[in-house]
Amino acid sequence: MMVLSSCDNGKSYADLLKEEDKAVKAFLADKIVINSIPADSVFVTLQDVGNNDTLAVPYYRLDDDGNVYMQVLDAGIQDDRFEKGNDVNIRFLRVDLKALMNGENPDPVGNTNPADYITIRFGETTLSSTTQYGTGIQYPMYFLGNECKVNLLIRAKLGFTAETSTVIPYLYTISYNKSK
Repeated sequence: MMVLSSCDNGKSYADLLKEEDKAVKAFLADKIVINSIPADSVFVTLQDVGNNDTLAVPYYRLDDDGNVYMQVLDAGIQDDRFEKGNDVNIRFLRVDLKALMNGENPDPVGNTNPADYITIRFGETTLSSTTQYGTGIQYPMYFLGNECKVNLLIRAKLGFTAETSTVIPYLYTISYNKSK
C-alpha cells in the first residue's frame, strides 16, 4: 500500500509549484524583463529613468532557472564592491507574491527600522545565521556596490530555508550595507 501526502489544503507539491510559477509570470507580465545579466554588469537603475518610474526599470533574470529576478533601484558605490566573506547588513520589506497576484493586499513584512537589521556573510554557505535567509538574497551582491538597493523576486526554492516547502515566492525591497 502506498500513501501519498499533500500540502496546503490538499494541494500537491506539484500544484503549489504551478501556482508559484503562475504568480511569478503574472507579476512579470507587464514588466520589462531581461533574461541575462549585462555583459558589462552595468544595470539600468531607477536613477537612470525619469520620474522615478519603476515600470521603466527592467527586471534582470539572475539565474538560469528563473528563480531570482532583480530590479536595481540604486547600484550602490561601484568603487566599493562586496567581497566574499564581507559581513553585510540587510534591511528589507517583502510581500507574498501569490497573495498579491490573487488580488489580495498583503502587508509588507520585514526589518526596515534602522536599528533592526540582519547580518549575513556574503558567499557563506555553511553558517546557519546566513543560510537561513536562502541563497537568492545574496545574488545582488555579486553585481552591485555597497549601499545598493533592489527589488528582488525570489522563488521559494532560493528563499528563506524554513519556508521552501510553502512554495510562496516573495517580492523584496532590500538595502545592502557592509558592516562597519
